[in-house]
Amino acid sequence: MAFAVVLSACALLLSGCGQSGGDLGATPGVSLQPGTTQQAEPSCESGPLGCSEFTSVRGSDAEGDVAWLGTEPLKVSSTHINGEWTMLVKTPCNVLNVAVSVQENVLTTRSMAVSAMGCSEPKGSYEAWTIKLFEKPVQWKRDGGMLTLSNAHATIELKES
Repeated sequence: MAFAVVLSACALLLSGCGQSGGDLGATPGVSLQPGTTQQAEPSCESGPLGCSEFTSVRGSDAEGDVAWLGTEPLKVSSTHINGEWTMLVKTPCNVLNVAVSVQENVLTTRSMAVSAMGCSEPKGSYEAWTIKLFEKPVQWKRDGGMLTLSNAHATIELKES
């Protein structure tokens, strides 16, 4: 019963999507003043990782080898959204959207958002470990098809995929 109510509520909310008030092709909720342009689509060009996605192959922290990075890898890419660089980090459970400032070879987190899927163990611990990595500035280095991310918390080696 509760599922049917939620489903009905979602259907009602979505029923107005795609209807425009009068201008054909207008984006609902977006008002452009004369002489202004709509914000460009997200882009990966000229970013820290280019348009590549990288998959972790190994890593270590203060306790030693972090084996799960090779068996349940992180996937990392970057995109330019709303005027800032965002690292997209797929953990074994959720996705982190990490807005960063990029200065030379250092990524500094400005904000972080995490998708809200519940994680069973040990995947919840993997996610917490990954969040901790981005809580401090991260040095990054590209070398051919490899990417290294490191800070006081950990070092991760990723391969271009």
